[in-house]
Amino acid sequence: MEPHQPAPLRDNRILLLKLSAVACVMFAFAWGLIPVYDALCRITGLNKLLQPDSVAVQNQPQGGKALAAPLTLSFDATVQPGLPWQVRPLVSSLQARPGEFVRVDYEITNASNRRVIGQAIPRYLPAAAAEYVKKLDCFCFAQQAFAPGETRRFPVVFVVDKSVPAGIDSITLAYTVFDVPGRS
Repeated sequence: MEPHQPAPLRDNRILLLKLSAVACVMFAFAWGLIPVYDALCRITGLNKLLQPDSVAVQNQPQGGKALAAPLTLSFDATVQPGLPWQVRPLVSSLQARPGEFVRVDYEITNASNRRVIGQAIPRYLPAAAAEYVKKLDCFCFAQQAFAPGETRRFPVVFVVDKSVPAGIDSITLAYTVFDVPGRS
């Protein structure tokens, strides 16, 4: 026969088992949401930040239409606090006309003594300009792994759609780079 345990000790063990079970269920639920979210994004087209845009090439009529006014394009980058990277565009700004292909290089350095994996997320100012910037090549399309002290350059190739409204005369393309936890 099992010796009789005092009621508070038995109640504490039962509570510990229940709380452990709840924590395990919550962890499994959160882990299971990752593939569900990925599938939902693929089906609905959400989270298109990680895919190249498509650009329709249109032939310009000869001598008919005047060229659109040039836009001022500015470039910036920030890093999540604690991430040991240095990210900078090699050009801070330039002029380009809507419809012109633009290439800007970004330089990224892992300033730590450990391997680090990061992911860049683009943002546009003004926010309304986002739908007119069509990126064809970007380091933000994939996670980037860097060895200790490694420096690399990445191109960002894009075109500003010709249908950009006249009120948008400057666009800032900025990236924020985040650490990818558990992948380093």
